[in-house]
Amino acid sequence: MSLKAKVSGGRVVGYLIVSLFGLLALSITGNIYLGVTNHSLVNQREKIVVPMAFNAPFVVSEKQASAPFLQMMALSFLSLRLNVSPQTVDQQHVFLLSFVRAGARERFAPVLTQEAKRIKDNDVTSAFYQDAIQVYPAAGVVDIRGVLKTWIGHSQPLSEIRHYRLMLDYRAGVTTIEKFIEVNVFWSS
Repeated sequence: MSLKAKVSGGRVVGYLIVSLFGLLALSITGNIYLGVTNHSLVNQREKIVVPMAFNAPFVVSEKQASAPFLQMMALSFLSLRLNVSPQTVDQQHVFLLSFVRAGARERFAPVLTQEAKRIKDNDVTSAFYQDAIQVYPAAGVVDIRGVLKTWIGHSQPLSEIRHYRLMLDYRAGVTTIEKFIEVNVFWSS
């Protein structure tokens, strides 16, 4: 009888050890799954925002931005560069330059400096009225067409249709300007 009790006790211990190893494997698998899920939640967390003066909500995450967000940022940058007067041009261009990617500042800063000098020397005031926008979110490109009205001194405004292309980069929740150029493209509305 004592022999049967020893064999039965060894079996129970064996089953207990196998069960503990099974629970350990299940725990490790669960922790790995939670780690992967947590990483994706942290890096791809989306926020929906409806800012003042814009009637469309936009979605941003750590890695990408929606088309309405890129449109809003492009219009803001366009306003900083084109809606200027001799009194406001320096402040607006400095603020705009703070959004330019570090590697592109060397090319962009002299252009803004020349524009500011011409604006102040000729007493120019300008305003841009956009009438069409095309956004390509995958490429980070925003094309904007509109009328640029320019007043030189106290003269009547000069009106010209202009096309601008902004190439934006969105990384880690920060939008930067890669390029801000005037383009001559055929625009189909």
